[in-house]
Amino acid sequence: MELKDKICLVAGASGTIGASIARRFHQEGARLALTYRTSKPERLCSDLDGDRGRATWYQLDITDRAQVQKVIGQAQNDLSPIDVLVNCTGAVGPIGPLETLDIREWIRTIEINLFGSVNLAQAVLPSMKERGRGKLLFFSGGGAAYGRPFFSSYSSSKAALVRFTECLGQELKSSNVQVNAIAPGAVNSRMWDDMRAAAGSGGAKLLEELKQMEETGGASPECAAGLAVFLASHRSDGLTGRLFSAIWDDWEHLENHTDKIAASDIFTLRRIPFS
Repeated sequence: MELKDKICLVAGASGTIGASIARRFHQEGARLALTYRTSKPERLCSDLDGDRGRATWYQLDITDRAQVQKVIGQAQNDLSPIDVLVNCTGAVGPIGPLETLDIREWIRTIEINLFGSVNLAQAVLPSMKERGRGKLLFFSGGGAAYGRPFFSSYSSSKAALVRFTECLGQELKSSNVQVNAIAPGAVNSRMWDDMRAAAGSGGAKLLEELKQMEETGGASPECAAGLAVFLASHRSDGLTGRLFSAIWDDWEHLENHTDKIAASDIFTLRRIPFS
């Protein structure tokens, strides 16, 4: 019960990864504030209803700053100050050559993937800093750490989110509030449905990825949920401003290497000099 009685807000709990994290946090003893944008996921609601009082639902558009402040305030009144924030919301945005894309959709992707996380962080940080503890978790994605053609808005927003994570992690070190990002891998989610619909515009790499997704089923969302538990628990204390891969990094054995990681550029986005 690594999160026993922790107040954890999972934004985007109606999605594939968000639902998996909500279930795992529930198993670990957390009390949950769960958000959705359009409709509650019936299956997840049913799974959590057996333990009433441990999960409360709120409708939320994270790009609406006033609504974010209102919902966070309501959640903290209903439950208690939030100990852990996990933002699982996201949008893949327009796919294709830059000159063909609708600039309004391009900007909207930035609003969801970057500004939404900023809105959530601003809403929960005052109480976390006042209490001297807290965990913030954001989700990176394909193209955040490398150039991804035809996904300019998505990759730009996710790279910016990772740098935001690094900046905020450093900023909050003295407050004992840790901020980290998770790369979940290619989870078969709503985003992949959007990619399938735009497969002809995404280039050869996307076609290959879609083929591989059909053959393998994609990465397990439970792996991302396991990493989220680790980063939300006391085992990750001292790790901040980092990007961890749920499927490629040996994150289960990092707690004994916190000082070494903190003194290095490991798990960060950095320029590689020519030598």
